[in-house]
Amino acid sequence: MRSRGELCQRLRETLSASRSKALLQVVVGPDFEKPIEFTGASLLTQAEGLASQFQTRERGVVLLLLPHSSELFLLQLGLVLAGRIPGILAWPTSRVDPEKYQRNLVHQLGNLPVDLLVTLPRLAENLASALPYPVVGLAIENASSFEKVFPAGAVSAQLEQSEVDLSESEASDDALFLQFSGGTTGAQKAIVVTASMLSAQLDTLGQTLQFGAGDCVASWLPLYHDMGLIACYWLPLWSGARSIQISANDWVMNPELFLSHIDRGKATFCWLPNFAFAYLSQRRELMRASHRLGSVKAWINCSEPVRARSIEGFCAAFGGWGVRRESVQASYAMAETVFAITQSKLNAPLATIPRASVQRGKKKSGLAFDLSDEVYVSSGKPLTDTEVKIVGEDNSIRGDANPGEIYVRTPSLFSGYWGAQGFQQHSLKDGWHATGDYGFVVNGELYVIGRFKDIVIVGGNNVFPEDVEAVVNTIGGIYPGRVVAFGVEDKDYGTQSLAVVAETKMDASEEEVSQIEASIRKLVLTDIGIAPRYVAVVPQRWIVKSTAGKISRRETKERFLKEKLEAGE
Repeated sequence: MRSRGELCQRLRETLSASRSKALLQVVVGPDFEKPIEFTGASLLTQAEGLASQFQTRERGVVLLLLPHSSELFLLQLGLVLAGRIPGILAWPTSRVDPEKYQRNLVHQLGNLPVDLLVTLPRLAENLASALPYPVVGLAIENASSFEKVFPAGAVSAQLEQSEVDLSESEASDDALFLQFSGGTTGAQKAIVVTASMLSAQLDTLGQTLQFGAGDCVASWLPLYHDMGLIACYWLPLWSGARSIQISANDWVMNPELFLSHIDRGKATFCWLPNFAFAYLSQRRELMRASHRLGSVKAWINCSEPVRARSIEGFCAAFGGWGVRRESVQASYAMAETVFAITQSKLNAPLATIPRASVQRGKKKSGLAFDLSDEVYVSSGKPLTDTEVKIVGEDNSIRGDANPGEIYVRTPSLFSGYWGAQGFQQHSLKDGWHATGDYGFVVNGELYVIGRFKDIVIVGGNNVFPEDVEAVVNTIGGIYPGRVVAFGVEDKDYGTQSLAVVAETKMDASEEEVSQIEASIRKLVLTDIGIAPRYVAVVPQRWIVKSTAGKISRRETKERFLKEKLEAGE
């Protein structure tokens, strides 16, 4: 465990020891082939120099509302070294629902007690009059093009009546920075990451992965996401290793760009959410060149339940380019624990367990287990000094292959959120955090099924939305990864009905939509054993996504109820 001062000193020593080594490469347009490069010395000097331009009180909270740029990477690091507490806000992308993004940003800007907001110049002018704290503009290359896509007017209009209580905004001496939860179940919460939490995470994760100065991380994950900030930026910095950073927008538009930089930079680690494995596989046939990917020791599937089909498709698509089956790994992580909770064993195939062998509680029907994915995939074993237990609805501790809510206890566990009244202590049960995720343990390995609150109970049977979505994603005409399943209350029968919303790949005719809906009903009934009462096939971008790019089941359900069910469509 380290104090803030000890952590910053350790980091300065690591950067100074790599003074002539290129540690950070930031890929930005228009020349995507020539990243902006920083050695350990230039990274330290420029980060501290940039941060010195923004003065606040000691341990003042500074929000950063900036697009992917070298300045964002520098400023986050520099503010930490300067004793300030930065928090990176999400920048809008093509993957995120605009209204969802605006609501989340308005909530953060209007409810967090902060000392300063740093954003692009024109946005600073637009937002300054609506906020009770200073707003400063930072000029970056191509700022005007980024400002064009930002909904400044809509955001500032909603901020006009916001009030922030600054009376209790003092942060602890140990606080380093804020990072935000995923936001799939509502507005993102700001988690206070301390020096002791961060150092415990980085030391343990580095040891588990045998991660060292000779490694290199390639990432398209944004810094406002814990996977991008911790695994892909801070872990390399802490270890004196390299990282190559491209933007999420550029990756979505041209995933081959990401692979080309892995090849060129000889990257050894890549963290990706499960959907990215499937997306890369689908885009393989559109890629024009051949890329050598054998340098990657671990492609780590993280942040979503791990799907066997996604892994198998990825290995099949890129095996000819050097991707080995044993290089595909898995991790279970969350912002509340800084990042990783579990990690699979390197250079070994992921453990699996047949779905049919997992207990279902009081009712042991085969529902939701006889799927195209016939196995659950392990997310690995807990990191050193991290404990995981499975708790049933009756608060009993579940045994092997018996699902329940996942609880975690770790030195990296957070102690509270940064909210409207400053720091707000988070209640724990004997040091354990109830994650809200549903899963089970077998032979010490954790298997994640999905969100506990998302389980749909139809006639006494538990149906997991993730299972329904995996089945529907196999249907032709469905946009891969854009399916949402959820429960709708049936007051007449005192139970829930299953609803499925799926986006089409193209502008489908009414006849094609009807055929797809019929296919969904038939396949879900056949594979899950429950007939969906509601099926809606919708155009692309209809489904609501969070600022982290994840599907927001709650807000998609709300939109469905309002626009489809209540409207009588």
